[in-house]
Amino acid sequence: MAEALDGELYVIYVDMGQDTAERDQKTLQANIQFAENVGANVVRVEGKTVAEAVAEVVREKHITHVVFGRSATTGWRRYLYISAIHRFLRDAPAVDVHIVTQEPA
Repeated sequence: MAEALDGELYVIYVDMGQDTAERDQKTLQANIQFAENVGANVVRVEGKTVAEAVAEVVREKHITHVVFGRSATTGWRRYLYISAIHRFLRDAPAVDVHIVTQEPA
């Protein structure tokens, strides 16, 4: 999408102090490496919530399109995800928001 719009690709990692397990760190590093390999600018920020932290980066970098990914979740985790998107929309400047979902198999 960034290439089609002749723009820059940013990948934002919000460190909320929860990804301390070795498995989580390995997954995180693999994802960051992938992002760098495709030419993304990786931005690591600390924050209390994903919504507030991403909204701040969007403002600072003048980002115009945001893509959120959602893995196959159900129950209360799905509610928390939707709630985070609503908070982002409330806190962020005017941007186009795209949500890529993965439904449970």
